[in-house]
Amino acid sequence: MYAKAYANNYQQIDLAAEVEQASPHRLVEMLYEGFLKHTAKARVAMENGQYDVKAHNVNLAMNILVGLKGGLDDQTNPELAARLFELYDYCERRLLDASARRDVTGFDEVDGLIRQIKEAWSAIGSSAAAPQAAVA
Repeated sequence: MYAKAYANNYQQIDLAAEVEQASPHRLVEMLYEGFLKHTAKARVAMENGQYDVKAHNVNLAMNILVGLKGGLDDQTNPELAARLFELYDYCERRLLDASARRDVTGFDEVDGLIRQIKEAWSAIGSSAAAPQAAVA
């Protein structure tokens, strides 16, 4: 019992340290990762009949989507920001509906959509970091 509590504390400390040192690009990537983790946990919990765990993880995933929407920069590229806002908004609605209906396909759909965006975002980061690595 104590081992699990200590492990959770260390995970929180590690996460806080990573957030503190992360670039803005990495922070967004971490949000995508968190969203995917929580939707997967919600899906598994739903399949196991653990509806309180499902609800908790859906709530965390929804909070991440709200954060992603709030972080959009509509000054630099208004069209991209608007499209991402619409996508995140759709994912919120779809996730709530899937949760209420206990619909596994809804969880899979939002996972697939956000996973595609995360992969594209990660590719941007690694391609932007490559020239910097060559200079260093």
